[in-house]
Amino acid sequence: MLSSYKSVIKKDHSFSTFGFGILGRLPLAMNTVALVFLISSVKNSFALAGLASACYTLAGAFAGPRIGRIADIKGTRKVLIPITILNALCIAGILTIGERNTPALLISSALAGATFPNFGSYTRTRWSRSLTDERELGAALSLESVLDETAFVVGPALAGFLFAWKGSHSPLIGGVIFLLIAGFGLSLTSTDHAGHPQPTEKHGGLLKIRYMKPLLATLVCIGITFGAQYVVILAVAREGGRAAEGGLWVGLNPIGSTVAGFLYGFIHWKIEASKRLTASLLVMAIGTSGLVIFHSYHTIVLLLIIAGVAIAPALISANQRLKELVPIHRLNEAFSLLGASISIGITIGASVSGVLVSHFGGWHGFDLMLGATVLAVCVSVIGIRGKKVEN
Repeated sequence: MLSSYKSVIKKDHSFSTFGFGILGRLPLAMNTVALVFLISSVKNSFALAGLASACYTLAGAFAGPRIGRIADIKGTRKVLIPITILNALCIAGILTIGERNTPALLISSALAGATFPNFGSYTRTRWSRSLTDERELGAALSLESVLDETAFVVGPALAGFLFAWKGSHSPLIGGVIFLLIAGFGLSLTSTDHAGHPQPTEKHGGLLKIRYMKPLLATLVCIGITFGAQYVVILAVAREGGRAAEGGLWVGLNPIGSTVAGFLYGFIHWKIEASKRLTASLLVMAIGTSGLVIFHSYHTIVLLLIIAGVAIAPALISANQRLKELVPIHRLNEAFSLLGASISIGITIGASVSGVLVSHFGGWHGFDLMLGATVLAVCVSVIGIRGKKVEN
């Protein structure tokens, strides 16, 4: 209900969590686009731009959970401030030595991705540790997903605006400004800066926790749909002579998701998170099937909105499911691992869809999205019987 949202917003740390959280998400959404703008302008190579973006994303997926693990042990403040500064230096490296030397560009791009703070993990961990009421936690995680969607709509558009206004370097510079404000702001207002010592008996990889593997595999499949949709939608728009509308169409997919995510938080769910995840993915598959069946430019706008409706509910359910499975003292690492799984899927989806649309046309790229979503449904079923852990 609305009272849950009001209760969350009234919490002492709500402004800092949501405010710095959204600022920190903006460079995450901006940087891959900003790299393409910079490298395609300076190096005149979209292939190199794509390679640098892949280095950035995969390095972040590899290093993020490990940095989250350190944050769980040492505390958010002791980790977030150093990696924020380090990430800003890596971006500076891209803008200076990187644009003159290709190996240095790829290395600095990978380092920038590896050191980027996963703000969504830190904010979700803060809510998960500070809220004991399930309704309030559900509302907080719903708002977090809305902020995710907002950032990935606003971020690329902002990067494009800065590129047109101030040139190829400005999107990355703008991202660094947001990064520094968010990194220092969130760390200095952290409520768990003392860290959470890890009991010896709890040690071991998160993948050893039962039902974690199917959950993360499900998130990889979801990431494939995310990575594919940008390539596929733009390819379809170009094939129809509507390239100028492609950017607008990309922004339509999160609209339904944002609204659904907000409404999702109104409901006090009695159904288990694992079952809600599977149900959301099933709705997503049904929505995506419309794009596979109807190859029509007259209906694509409506179909894109429908296809995106279940995205936020699926991600919220996945986050809540993760909270059930993982001990509370390992949540930074766990949420980072969840984000890494999505990033890996995005990289796979973007790469495979690019090949697919080149050989078979844009509309057939939606086949990949539907296949990945159906696979996500099937994999998620494995984890339905999983029980909560004792935190």
